[in-house]
Amino acid sequence: DTVMHWNGPTKPKASGCFVLTPSGCPRQGFDAKDWTRDSWGEQNRKAAESQSQCLSQRKKDYDSWCGASDTQMVWNAPPKPPAAPTSRGCYVFTPTGCPKQSYKALTWTRDTWGEANRNSLRSKSQCLSQRKVDFDNWCGATDTVMHWNGIPIPDEPTASGCYVLTPSGCPRQGFDAKAWTRDTWGEQNRKAGESQSQCLSQRKKDYDSWCGASDTMMVWNAPPAPPSPPSLQGCFVFTPSGCPKQGFKALSWTRDSWGEQNRNAYRSESQCLSQRKVDYDNWCGSTDTVMHWNGPTKPKASGCFVLTPSGCPRQGFDAKDWTRDSWGEQNRK
Repeated sequence: DTVMHWNGPTKPKASGCFVLTPSGCPRQGFDAKDWTRDSWGEQNRKAAESQSQCLSQRKKDYDSWCGASDTQMVWNAPPKPPAAPTSRGCYVFTPTGCPKQSYKALTWTRDTWGEANRNSLRSKSQCLSQRKVDFDNWCGATDTVMHWNGIPIPDEPTASGCYVLTPSGCPRQGFDAKAWTRDTWGEQNRKAGESQSQCLSQRKKDYDSWCGASDTMMVWNAPPAPPSPPSLQGCFVFTPSGCPKQGFKALSWTRDSWGEQNRNAYRSESQCLSQRKVDYDNWCGSTDTVMHWNGPTKPKASGCFVLTPSGCPRQGFDAKDWTRDSWGEQNRK
């Protein structure tokens, strides 16, 4: 009348994949006489995420590896992520815990280390992609979930010119363009204000290399087309991308009064179109200054007229506009 009672190992309730070897594991030193987490299967066969991988494939694996046929498996689904956080930051959720570490994030947890050391607050890809890889490797898991409420990319500038944004900062330099910043050096030295390819391609390469980053962003807005040229006589200037180094800007045709008075730009086409362009580009810190010159209109009335483009240095006479040669008409026919 002997009576026996047996209570087998209690099935685990935690999420994950678990193994029990009732007959032991004769071919190996392994023996799961109590329910044991299948850490290798979770890390290498997605056994924590997939019910079939745990209950079917991993049972076959254990039976073959152990030389047994009664291996038992239990799979408990990972918990669903809680409602996503709304506060700014990079967050981690580890549904099956973090088997290799004492750490576990069973609710959304701020990834403060990643924000401080991997720029995961400012870079969406760093948070969602790289930090998931980091946590999976560190934890020995495959189901880490990341959520990013980072610093949004600012609206792109609309003014003409070349602009840079460094989402990951510029680790190798003291420079940091958290907001869209005019690439003044590139405009002055690489024609980035005039050339779309120089701005978007070459200057991105330059910044990535100089900063030690790969996610530099560039925006190029074409310079405005020059307005209709003026019809008045004189030398005129137009600065499509402004005049970054100065408070001056000529976004419509503007009379180059200083050049006319001091560089003979009123009378000399070459002084206006060539020399004054060089002067403005250097003074403004740009390369796209446009000059326009309207010389004196030739007279249509009958008679003899004179123009002295370089003045008349030896005399007080100066015909900067076409002037009737009255003396010649009277004395030299």
